[in-house]
Amino acid sequence: MYLPKFLHNYSLARVALVLFMLVLFAVGAVPSYFSGKWAWVSPPNLVNLKELKQLTKTGLTLSGWETSAPQIVKIGGRNWVQQNIQEGDRFVAGLLLLNQTGPMHQPQVEWMDIDGFWRWKTDSERSLPFEVNPDSTPNPKQPVQVKARLFRGWTTEQTYAIAQWYGWPTGGNPTPFSWFWRDRLAQLQGNRLPWVAINIIIPIEPLGDIESVRPLVESLSQNIQKALIEGPFTPQTKSE
Repeated sequence: MYLPKFLHNYSLARVALVLFMLVLFAVGAVPSYFSGKWAWVSPPNLVNLKELKQLTKTGLTLSGWETSAPQIVKIGGRNWVQQNIQEGDRFVAGLLLLNQTGPMHQPQVEWMDIDGFWRWKTDSERSLPFEVNPDSTPNPKQPVQVKARLFRGWTTEQTYAIAQWYGWPTGGNPTPFSWFWRDRLAQLQGNRLPWVAINIIIPIEPLGDIESVRPLVESLSQNIQKALIEGPFTPQTKSE
C-alpha cells in the first residue's frame, strides 16, 4: 500500500492512533456543532469533585498500613497531598497525591514538577503493571488494569525507588494522553473521567537495585489504587 512520504517515518501504530483521534474528534464535534455546545469549552461537571477535593483534608487510608495526617506541599505551583506510610514506627514510603481540582484541570507536567522539586538523577526506568479487584467497580469480576512508571532516583544523600501513575476509576497510566482520550470518550456520553496523580517514594540502599523492592511497590500501588476507587472516585449520593 502506498503511503505519503511524510508517513514513512511513522509506525503503522502511530498512524492508526492519529486516525483514531481524528475519528473521535469528528464524532464528538458533529453533535456539538449542531447543538452549539462545545465539550472542550464547557465540559460536563465532575460528579465527585467534592470527594476529590477532600483528599487535601483527609488523605488516604490504606488497608494494613499506618498513614500520617496529610500535609500540603507546594510543587510546581500546585498543592500536593503528602503522607508517610509506616509500619509501626518504621517509615516505609512517602506518598504524594495531586487531585483534580475542576472540570478543566487536566494532567500535564506533574512528573517534571516532581523531578524539579527533588532534583534527583534518574535511571533504570521500567513498567510496573498491576491490577486491583475493588468491590465498587461497575464489573467487580473484571480486574482494574493499571500500568505505573517505576524508576530509580538518587541525590547526594539518598537513593529511592519511585512509582508514578495517573489513576482513574477504571485504570491508570503514567502518560497524560492515556487519560485524555478516555476522558474524551466519556464526554461523548456526558460523563467525565476523574484522575489523581500518584507518586510513591521508597528509600533504598545507595544506588541499590529497585527490583529488590518491586513486591513492596506493587503491593502499595494496588492498595492506593483500590483506596482511590473505593473512596474519592466514588461520588457519595445523598439519601432521600
